[in-house]
Amino acid sequence: MSQQYGPPQGQPGPQYPTGPQSQAGSQVPQYQGAPQYQGAPQFQSGPPGPSGWKPGYRRPATSNRTQWIVMGGAVLAVVLIAAGVIILAGGGKKDPASTPVAGDSLTPDPVGTLYTPPTPSPTEPVITKGPYDKGVEIGGGVWFTPAKGWVRDSDKTRSGFNYLLPEPGRAGAIDGWFWIRQTKLMGAKAFADHLVDVESNNLEHVVISKGGYRKCTNKALKLCYATNYSAVVPVKGKPPVVFSGFIQTFEDQNGQTTATDSALQREVWAKRKQEVLAMNGTLVRSF
Repeated sequence: MSQQYGPPQGQPGPQYPTGPQSQAGSQVPQYQGAPQYQGAPQFQSGPPGPSGWKPGYRRPATSNRTQWIVMGGAVLAVVLIAAGVIILAGGGKKDPASTPVAGDSLTPDPVGTLYTPPTPSPTEPVITKGPYDKGVEIGGGVWFTPAKGWVRDSDKTRSGFNYLLPEPGRAGAIDGWFWIRQTKLMGAKAFADHLVDVESNNLEHVVISKGGYRKCTNKALKLCYATNYSAVVPVKGKPPVVFSGFIQTFEDQNGQTTATDSALQREVWAKRKQEVLAMNGTLVRSF
């Protein structure tokens, strides 16, 4: 509050003379009790007040519009702070589900909306044993039944399954062979041509007939191919032995090719040919 000047309340103020003494040019009498002013008002120095201005100095008045803006901003800040406190206190909690009453229909969430299982990787087909799966299991659901008198080759270095027909009276000599091999790298024709090349390297005077596709007698087979050949097997100190044989390949629906490479000495061909055909038939039926 600024300092007020004047007579104390309840006392008469100073008496001002009237008349000629107040005309211009005359000195203004000094009145007892009135403050003495010399130039600009002098203010007492001292520490600033709480608001930063010195006592005795009036703060400039602000407009009503500025005051309303300040007050409005303060009110808005209070409202925003209160709203933030309410949100934090709530913690994002959801309203509890209302208890269903009679007649309400509850629809469960569809299965699989929260978790989708990964797509399984391709697996090998399941092999089951059928009525024709007898004798010796070759692999991939393929079996064959050896004919009577045919024995498993003792040489384990050969791939696949090789069965031999021993020659009577000659130790180590054979009258024929029935060799089964499988691959997934070649089809029916390519595998047959490959086996013919292999036989040509081990035999002499090989004669190969023109091969061709044959009708498959089993619906599980995709392609069937066959070719015939004849060859000479040299025997030390004895006349060479002539063999007649055939190669058949069977490509199934799973991309696997099974081949039978069989041959007989010409002397026993007529007598033993049915045994070779029977063994080949048991293999075809097992697919």
